Amino acid sequence: MTCRITLYGTARSRACRSLIALEELGVQYKHVPLFLGGDTPEVRATLAPLNPNSHVPVLDDDGFVLWESMAINLYLAERFATPPLWPATPRERGLVYQWSFWCQSEMDRPEWSLAKRSGDAARKAEATRQKIAKLAVLEGALADRPYLLGAQFSFADLNVAATLSQPNENGKIDWDQIDPSEHGMPRLGDWLKRCTTRESWRRVRETRS
Repeated sequence: MTCRITLYGTARSRACRSLIALEELGVQYKHVPLFLGGDTPEVRATLAPLNPNSHVPVLDDDGFVLWESMAINLYLAERFATPPLWPATPRERGLVYQWSFWCQSEMDRPEWSLAKRSGDAARKAEATRQKIAKLAVLEGALADRPYLLGAQFSFADLNVAATLSQPNENGKIDWDQIDPSEHGMPRLGDWLKRCTTRESWRRVRETRS
C-alpha cells in the first residue's frame, strides 16, 4: 500500500517533534531526512515548492502540505489521535494548545539560540539562567500530577518535552544539557525522563537521520 504521509526533515532538527508524534500515533509514514549532507542547492530545490521559508519540518499528507512543527503536531493530533493522547473535551484540548504555545513562546526563543552561537560566555550564561527560571513554571504545573493534564501522557506532554529535549539529547534539556533535578526541580526531571524514555523517542533516536 502506498504511504500517504511524508515528513521532511532530520531527527536532529525541529522535525524530531513531528517524527515523535507520528511514532506515538502509529501512523505509517515516509521520512525524507533533508540536510543530512548539509545545506545544498539540491536540498533547497526540494524544499522550495513545499515551504517558502525553506525550513523543516514539512508534512505532506496525500497532497496537503503543512509546515511549522507545532502546527503539524496539532494537525496530526486532530487527524489521528484519540483520548488520552488527544483529549475528548474542548477544555482539555485548550490546555494542550496552551502548553504547546507556551513552549514555543517561552522556551524556543531566538535570542537564546543567538546567545549560544555568539561565543560570548556571559551571554550564554545569562540565556541559561533565564531558561532555568522559566522551567520553574513546569515544575509548578507538575506539583500534583505525573503529566501536564493529569494522570496520562498527552500531546501537551509530547509537544513540550520534544521542544525541551530532542531524542539525541539523552533526556537533558537541549544545548545546555540542563538536568532539572540538579536545579531544584525534581518533578520536572522525573516528568522529562518519563517522556523521553518512551518508545517514540527511542525509535526516533535510533533513526540517526
